[in-house]
Amino acid sequence: MRRGFEAGVIGAMLAAGTLVAFQLSRPAPRLQLPNGLDSSLILTPAVVALGIFVVSYPTFLAATREDAVLGVVAAFLIAADAFMLISLVARDEVLVHPLGRSLPLGVVAAAVSVPVALGGLLIGQLTAPFGFGRSTGLRSALGGAALGLVFVVVAAYSV
Repeated sequence: MRRGFEAGVIGAMLAAGTLVAFQLSRPAPRLQLPNGLDSSLILTPAVVALGIFVVSYPTFLAATREDAVLGVVAAFLIAADAFMLISLVARDEVLVHPLGRSLPLGVVAAAVSVPVALGGLLIGQLTAPFGFGRSTGLRSALGGAALGLVFVVVAAYSV
């Protein structure tokens, strides 16, 4: 669990790169994510931090499968909540076209990261015999990176 808390705090700090990228992408007022690859570059730090790092770090350093899974869940919840809070305080809201609503950028980035984190966790747990350790952490990171690429590009063209 301690590794999960560490990963959650570090993941939230890394995900803050999305807010920096959004601030540097356009002059004020920033009301929506740009369509296309610009948007994918803005969302990438959050997806890497919330979807890949918080899954692979606790798994890589866990002592048992149960520690790995619980550490991943704790890390994701801590990182996503902290990042959404930072985004809410910074008042970085974007218009989400499919919903027709304006949401904090942290909520959008966390929503894109959920399937990436879940997929990385499942790939690591189902393809490795032990479910913890270096091999499983590496498989989780590589599987999450492949899924992250797909989800970031899809989100970039649909948000």
